[in-house]
Amino acid sequence: MHKGRERHGIGEVIAVDRNYVPMQEVSRRRALCAVVAGRAHVLNPVTFERHGNLEGRLELIIFPHAQACSDSKLLIGRLERRVLKRDHFTCQYEGCLRKATTVDHVIPLCQGGATSWQNLVACCLPCNQAKGGRTPEQAGMILKRHPKGPRAHLFERFEDLLKRASAA
Repeated sequence: MHKGRERHGIGEVIAVDRNYVPMQEVSRRRALCAVVAGRAHVLNPVTFERHGNLEGRLELIIFPHAQACSDSKLLIGRLERRVLKRDHFTCQYEGCLRKATTVDHVIPLCQGGATSWQNLVACCLPCNQAKGGRTPEQAGMILKRHPKGPRAHLFERFEDLLKRASAA
């Protein structure tokens, strides 16, 4: 990601699978290439009709042969790196400005916590050691923000797009 660039810029297009489930955001260029190559179709966000018209706003495309994988499958491989990237390599505990180098279970495994996107946060080693096998409340620590799944922002953006389209 480039500095100074919004995470969800104007050039981002939402790609949905054959069941109309949001899969990812793609660049406008990648979306156009997929449509021109015949791998994707432009979708009208109001009626969900497919068309090949590239004029006007390109906000939503469908890949008719694709199927989005579940969030649990996104946990496979390089989990620590993905959580650090999601949290922008910054410690997620209030009052800490250090770079995150470890991943912490919000509810520790020893207390029945799961290894899931909603229970993992990036944090620095001193905060991780200070928290130990306790919950943030037990350790007197506060999270800057609660962790979300990898595509939570995508579903929120998809919902906003549908609301805007139906209001117009």
